Amino acid sequence: MVDKKEAKANYKHSEKIGAVVAYKNLRTNERYLDIAPDLAGVKNRFQFAKKTGLGLPYAIEKAAKTADFELEVLEELKKDELQSPQAFKEDLKTLKEIWEEKLTADKL
Repeated sequence: MVDKKEAKANYKHSEKIGAVVAYKNLRTNERYLDIAPDLAGVKNRFQFAKKTGLGLPYAIEKAAKTADFELEVLEELKKDELQSPQAFKEDLKTLKEIWEEKLTADKL
């Protein structure tokens, strides 16, 4: 069995994967884009929210009462070991802006 200290150390040294994700309304095909600095955590929270109806992202909370949503991973980004959490979030925000422009251009 792994003790708490060892588990914490393993987590700190594990590879961090972030992503730009989209919550897609399956009825209207509308997407709400967001960043996920911890992709595995966002996936777990979304699955929990779908099962329980609790903890949905604020932007889709009302619409989720009348429509189903799915989580799409648009692009993953690996965190560099020397990168600060804030710098990683800024990189993800920039990537999100690129995706917003791309999806807007696709609609035209």
